[in-house]
Amino acid sequence: MKLPLRLTIATAFGLFAALTISIITERNFFSSREAILKMAKSNIAASAKFAEQGVDRLISRALLGADTIADLPGDIFDWRKPESLLLTLAVSLRASPEIYGVFVGFPDGAFVQALNLIGPDGKRRVVAGIPATAATAWRVIGPALEGRGRAASWWYFDRSGKKILDHSNKDQQLTTYDPRTRSWFKKSQESRKPTVSKAYVFASLKQPGVTISQPLNHRPDISVGVDLSLRDLARLTAQLSPGKDGVVAILDHEGDVVAYPAPEKIIKRGLNTDTIELVAASEIEDPRVRAALLGFQSTHHTHRSFRVNDEEFIAFFRPAAEDSSANWDIVSVAAVSDFTGELMATLQRSLLIAAAVLIFAIIGVAVMAGWVSQPVIRLRRMSEQITKLDSSLNEEFDSPFEEINQLQISMYQMKNALETFLQFVPRDVVRELMQSGQAATIGGTKQEVTLLFTDIEDFTTMTERMTPEEIMSQTSDYFEKLSFGIQANRGTIDKFIGDAIMAMWNAPSLDAQHADNACRGALAACRISEDLNAGFAAKGQSVMRTRFGLHTGDVLVGNVGARDRMQYTCLGSNVNLAARIEGLNKFYGTQILASDAVRRRASTVFLFRRVDIVEAKGTSVPVTIYELMGERGEDAAFYVGPETIRQATKYEQAFDFYLHRDFGDALEILKELDTEQPDDPVVALLSRKCKQFLLKPPPPNWNGATALDEK
Repeated sequence: MKLPLRLTIATAFGLFAALTISIITERNFFSSREAILKMAKSNIAASAKFAEQGVDRLISRALLGADTIADLPGDIFDWRKPESLLLTLAVSLRASPEIYGVFVGFPDGAFVQALNLIGPDGKRRVVAGIPATAATAWRVIGPALEGRGRAASWWYFDRSGKKILDHSNKDQQLTTYDPRTRSWFKKSQESRKPTVSKAYVFASLKQPGVTISQPLNHRPDISVGVDLSLRDLARLTAQLSPGKDGVVAILDHEGDVVAYPAPEKIIKRGLNTDTIELVAASEIEDPRVRAALLGFQSTHHTHRSFRVNDEEFIAFFRPAAEDSSANWDIVSVAAVSDFTGELMATLQRSLLIAAAVLIFAIIGVAVMAGWVSQPVIRLRRMSEQITKLDSSLNEEFDSPFEEINQLQISMYQMKNALETFLQFVPRDVVRELMQSGQAATIGGTKQEVTLLFTDIEDFTTMTERMTPEEIMSQTSDYFEKLSFGIQANRGTIDKFIGDAIMAMWNAPSLDAQHADNACRGALAACRISEDLNAGFAAKGQSVMRTRFGLHTGDVLVGNVGARDRMQYTCLGSNVNLAARIEGLNKFYGTQILASDAVRRRASTVFLFRRVDIVEAKGTSVPVTIYELMGERGEDAAFYVGPETIRQATKYEQAFDFYLHRDFGDALEILKELDTEQPDDPVVALLSRKCKQFLLKPPPPNWNGATALDEK
């Protein structure tokens, strides 16, 4: 049985709208959730990174304090006249309030110590036996007497530095303390370098800390030690907690918790009730930390999701860096609901609004269906043509409804866009890269060099509009300025070839940093070219936009030519490859291209981004080419700025997806970059490739290379 058109349209519209809303809502929800979780993971990872930086900063300050004291003249270190030494130690305490104590151990068992009883937060550190008003305490112990007790002299000072009268006379106490028997003294004497102890609980403070020690530079038989309280790390982990109720914990390699937002929860009594120890991560009261660490031990991943008490959590594990002074691991945990709670509320509101809109829309469509049925049928035919990629859209009609007429106009705009799309074919510029060839040995030696080729864009066309005098004057100025930029960076001008410059580094003078200097030379020449073009344009002259190509490789360097006319130059396949890399700028729309050999040889201060992988005709060896964009450091001459660095990093992620055949994921990143930089030809080219491979996937043996079948 056939249904009435009005009911059919209303029903179809209702079902279609409901399905569309469901799909869009579901997709938006999961896309948003994925994006939020990605942001959450980044947030959690960042909190772990900041915690690591806090650890390094804290340890470094203590190491610096110990090193500063260790470098003092040896005559200061006299326990018999301790005042000057104690004043020096007190200066270190004032400079670094997180340091609890600084002390010096002597080879005869004597001991000099200064204690800081005021923490970085201004609160007093409570130590048994020390007056409540004391802000600083000094202690001096004489030489060891074969295990017999000897006097320990104490001085106490208030916050203003004034001696506390009740304890002004040296408080004599007998002690058997001998620094030579302590691990900090032994390790520093054995290693003869700064050492950082395992984290432990200071018996006097009842707080976790570490001891840094090292021998004096001028009296290596004397060792200086620094007690560093880790109380600051507890505050840092509380400040860095991700989400609304996340947690950051710092662990040593023995599995003990070194820092936690609630420091009282990481201390316990040992088997011997007189000792206080750090709590092992497996024993901490926080089930989130225990579950996260258990999963990391079994999977060895840095990110993971898990559930505790039916609640989903995400965690990040940051192992200790190889160059870390403390060698501690960091785990950061947060509940997923901390990040997605608002998303769920938004979803519920969106569903209610969508349902209301759908009901009213169905009613309206049912009323209008009789009037719009014929135009809709025509529009349907038009849409079917577009769906079939049929651009021959000729049907025109008038409708009493403005919306129908506007929709018809939109259909024709879609048709024009379709025609434009079907006429668009990406250029397939192919150039064969000369990769090999037997090198001659007569007249030269094999040498690794970095080569630079330049070329003026559309030079032939430009010169047709100029007189010979104008060409000679303008190109001479151009060559002089660009040559200066190259030579200022230790480059050697090999020759001028028409409108091109050939330059090389590491010959004839050796240059260990030839790749770095070549990159800077290219960047300098590029900037000079831009300044020149601004001047040319102001004078009404033709601009000379320059393209650059860089390559590093072995060539034959020496004198070539006839006996009566020789030239110092370089020959070989790598010279040809460098020239072809410069030529590829025309295809990719870039200005400075470099081979992978340059990128690997250059230092990390330079910012590169992959442009393509090309494979020359007759060889199966692919060459990765990069765009040289500038330098990273803010003080660098060619600093590109944080935004360009961020965009280059995201582009590299897209290229990785592209090489792994994840063309859809690559396109998502490229679309974002295209929005930020719509005129970026490299982004546009990779986007087109991804779209082509989504329509027609590459063969299984595809390695990401673009085959060039022309020289």
